[in-house]
Amino acid sequence: MRPALAILLALAPLAMQDRPTDGLALIGGTIYPSPTDGPIRDGVVLIRTGRIAAVGSRRSIQVPRDIDTIDCAGLTITAGFWNSHVHFFERKWTNAATIPASELERQLQDMLTRYGFTSAFDIGSSLANTRQIRDRIESGEVRGPRIRTTGEALVAPGAVPPDPVVRALGFMTAATSRSRTLTRRAQRP
Repeated sequence: MRPALAILLALAPLAMQDRPTDGLALIGGTIYPSPTDGPIRDGVVLIRTGRIAAVGSRRSIQVPRDIDTIDCAGLTITAGFWNSHVHFFERKWTNAATIPASELERQLQDMLTRYGFTSAFDIGSSLANTRQIRDRIESGEVRGPRIRTTGEALVAPGAVPPDPVVRALGFMTAATSRSRTLTRRAQRP
């Protein structure tokens, strides 16, 4: 396994943990802060209240004594990944406002954050439902990635199977019905 992937996979559960900490410092790794910046060797990533507070060389970052540290010597640290093609139309996402917080957080972790995805782009799901997921993340109720969305998908007439087939495949029919309504409206003269 590549060192960068190893560090991301190792740190994802830490981001989702329940215990509050004063912070976390990743020390000694080679940091690639962006595709255009050069690497920072023997670097430090300082995390406070779930956010990156500082990134730099060990000489330039003062690591407070009251926080947890992880020795990353010999490892690579990269910025979080974007997943640019997701959908939230499986039944498990239905009525996102009523899914218990711990369950929603686990679903987001299983789908995205455990793989290092810190941002996701939904390219066609129920807009109202996706906004509920995003709102719960942004309010701090659940931990998860930043979510951007195009909203409802545009679906050509006849492109979606009948509702019983859609349900059998495990997808929400509310989004499908909404897309069909939008398609019918678009076809009217």
